[in-house]
Amino acid sequence: MRASAKRRITRLILFAALALSGPAVARPTRHVLQPVGEVGVRWRLDHPGWMSFVAFSPKGDMIASDGATTPDDVSNGLSLWSFPGGRLIRRLPGGSPDAFSPDWKYYATRHGVRRVADGTPAFAGSDYAVQAFTSDSANIIRSEPGHGISMISLADGKTVRSFGTRDAFALAASPDGETIAAGHWTIVTLWRQSDGRRLAILRGVDRYATSLAFSDNGRLLAVGNDLGGLQIWDVRRRTRLHAIQLPGQIVSTPAFSRNGRFIAVGTYGSGTVWLIDARTGRTIDSRQVSGMGCGSAAFSPDGRFLITPSTGGLVTWPYDRGGAVKVFRVGRGLVKR
Repeated sequence: MRASAKRRITRLILFAALALSGPAVARPTRHVLQPVGEVGVRWRLDHPGWMSFVAFSPKGDMIASDGATTPDDVSNGLSLWSFPGGRLIRRLPGGSPDAFSPDWKYYATRHGVRRVADGTPAFAGSDYAVQAFTSDSANIIRSEPGHGISMISLADGKTVRSFGTRDAFALAASPDGETIAAGHWTIVTLWRQSDGRRLAILRGVDRYATSLAFSDNGRLLAVGNDLGGLQIWDVRRRTRLHAIQLPGQIVSTPAFSRNGRFIAVGTYGSGTVWLIDARTGRTIDSRQVSGMGCGSAAFSPDGRFLITPSTGGLVTWPYDRGGAVKVFRVGRGLVKR
């Protein structure tokens, strides 16, 4: 399911998703994610909007989000905020982002790739593209209907390399620059980034592989599907380490802590963020952050904070007035390397 199509379909299925109960997951009785505040502005009660993206800058001094900048703002545009102060730095065009380059010089939206410095276009894109930046921020990996997967240079917009002929529902590039992961129906394909050679096929995802992320050392791959499933794979051994079933529907793009020990994911339908131990597959903590969806999560570079979007509820009154970035402090004993 492609990035832009997923956003549209998600809104249509959420009412049904709320009526469905997922498999039981033991919820911790003692929280290690402690709410410490919000960044941004909440929507007014009669202005429910949709928020699905957050990201931390490499230095941890800025946050990107598609939340509100005023109580009436439901445009889903991209905004940059200081952290932890919460000062609005600038508003950027292009709509809700799909990804930021690791150096934070570019951001990708359904309309193409733009520069963070001023919002100017780097090159145009397709409404139905799935996108991910390479670790050196020099290229973007894209999958468009009928065109397979391509790596495109951000410097000149030229295609550098192609990977197979099948479209992907999700993409991720390993931080070590060696591997590209592509999610499909029930499988994930691994490609060698340097020459486009297929390295392996990981079987057993069970559903659409809608989200992917590598750990910082490239050894682990987290795979989310469209029915609350999260899997953790050993990339070198090509083996599945853990399969976790979470209440909810589509699993957001997993976020690894810098030390690779923890994974944070959000689920649509339940509006919950989950903190998972990557070594054991055990759920460490969960927090409901909005009435319907939690489309993203991000750790600060030092691992001390976790941020999520908050989407306003559309079913019961009063609405929960989402729109601001929710900030949690991660338990001190968990951030050590």
